[in-house]
Amino acid sequence: MKHNSDASDPPRQERALHSRREILRAARITFARDGYEGANIRDIAEQVGVTHTLIRYHFGNKEELWKSVVDDMFDRLSHSMSPSETGELDLSTRDGLKSWLRFYIRYCARNPEHVRIMLHESMAQSDRLDYMVNRVRRSHAGLIPVFQRLMQQGVVPEIWLVSFFYMVSTMCQMPFVLSSAIQRLYGVDIFSDAAVEAHTEAVIALILGERSSPEHWPVLPEWALEAQQRAAAVASDSA
Repeated sequence: MKHNSDASDPPRQERALHSRREILRAARITFARDGYEGANIRDIAEQVGVTHTLIRYHFGNKEELWKSVVDDMFDRLSHSMSPSETGELDLSTRDGLKSWLRFYIRYCARNPEHVRIMLHESMAQSDRLDYMVNRVRRSHAGLIPVFQRLMQQGVVPEIWLVSFFYMVSTMCQMPFVLSSAIQRLYGVDIFSDAAVEAHTEAVIALILGERSSPEHWPVLPEWALEAQQRAAAVASDSA
């Protein structure tokens, strides 16, 4: 009997881990969309197809579930930017920074909920924001000497460090946070491979002065193309 019980443990443990991952995924999307106050554990349970009781068994109350979501997000970010995923990047060089930006932008494209949750808590000015800020502080503490050195070497402009952090992070993140607006305005799926690559090239061009490749850019809608043509005609007449 003991042997049969032991044999059934791995599948049971795997199911439990799978349920936990699915709960975190649904909760992450819900907190990002509705904010903490608008999120409901019963709705999350319904999305996953589990009971409200099971979520409380795994995570306790809503606040503990939220913290677990945040911890999972930052752990996933750390893993995505770790040498095991990126290889050994030399961030003291221009090429190293370019590679770092590419990996970070791809993380942002895969995880737009990360910033959406941060925005919700920043606007609410809740104690939960402090929980997130403590995780961000660890990341910034490691990057400050890197960016300071790049500024001193003239690889990037020497500007106030706070502005640099938030200008870079906003450039990398925001199109994916505003994906619905971009879809309606430009008819572009910002999560498509072509759009992610075009955005990556744009960020690198702005930060490092690199040229990007227009032939690979997603096509703009007619109204935007017409605006471009009018601008080109005015420039031609002025010349």
